Amino acid sequence: MSILLRSLSLLVGITLAVPAFGTCLTAKETKQGVLLTREVPFFSVFYKPDGPVLTEQKLVERNRSLQPVSAVYLHPLLVEKRVGPNGTHELKYANANANAIAIALDDLPQKKNWQSDTTLFINGKKSVSGTTFIRFDGLGEETIASCSYKVWAINSRLELTGLPAIIFEQYYSPDLNLVLRSVRLGPSNQPLSEVRFDRFQIGWGN
Repeated sequence: MSILLRSLSLLVGITLAVPAFGTCLTAKETKQGVLLTREVPFFSVFYKPDGPVLTEQKLVERNRSLQPVSAVYLHPLLVEKRVGPNGTHELKYANANANAIAIALDDLPQKKNWQSDTTLFINGKKSVSGTTFIRFDGLGEETIASCSYKVWAINSRLELTGLPAIIFEQYYSPDLNLVLRSVRLGPSNQPLSEVRFDRFQIGWGN
């Protein structure tokens, strides 16, 4: 897989924190920042609201070392920018108004679909263009640390000229304003990989 495709896969899919014992995660607590962790294989990601956007911090393994990656989401279902070992990758949407995008995505159960012309910029330079498609597929539940949360099942697809489509099935909690599970899909919608979390912690990032 090319460096460009690996970086795009990160676009669409550590901190100090205070553990939360014996309670379930609430919307009020997520505003303080939340660390979601998968035990095997180990993976942690820290999310924190920052005004109208959501920020993400995590460590990824590259060349047998852990390297920091940060990201900004216009909505938990829609990444805008990711900064990592391969530089800055930014997706710019034709529907550029962040508030309008958030309102439209919050209305997915009624509207069912959202799409936008999309352009990828790498380190500030225009690379390729295409379309982002987001589809509401139904309702469900996800469990983290014995706590159940109502979620939307969302299909997210990024098609850029000359590159294979990047497809994810995401399980988004509108109450927590977080994606609680994400499945990378192949071209025939077969599961390729999955991130499902085992526990959470509340607190501030470094």
